[in-house]
Amino acid sequence: MVSLLILISSSLSGCLEEESSELYNSLNDPDPISQDCLNHDGLARHDHATLQIFINGEQEVIPENVGIMTDICNKDGEEMHAVHIHDSSGKLHIESNEDIDIPIGVFFDIWGHHFDETGIFEYRVNSTHELIMTVGGQQINEYDDYLLINTSDIIEIRYQEK
Repeated sequence: MVSLLILISSSLSGCLEEESSELYNSLNDPDPISQDCLNHDGLARHDHATLQIFINGEQEVIPENVGIMTDICNKDGEEMHAVHIHDSSGKLHIESNEDIDIPIGVFFDIWGHHFDETGIFEYRVNSTHELIMTVGGQQINEYDDYLLINTSDIIEIRYQEK
């Protein structure tokens, strides 16, 4: 009887741990560049790229003004983050007062959403779903570390069934 209780207790303990464990979130460790604020004066870099996101076949609309006049960047003359968007077209503006490399993960940190090789938003890679990232139709594996460059190629992120 005691053995049965210990076995049941061990089984339930494992279930409770799984239910209470939180998903890893890349926002817990934001890139310092996501905290930089600027305007259009004295830019050493002003590039563009287009981002498209699909979740289970449905395109996600990136809201306009992500990275503009936020809680962090809201002072006159410093109202934009290093990566921002003006409209819902998916056109990223990559700007900096220094000529630095800026990974796409910075945009997700600014936007307030998780993105890395483990998943996007609240969706995670698992036995039934995958995350595929392409640039100009070519699959890449850099995910949040992909360096944003001035390109006409579309950056596409797809979370989908395998």
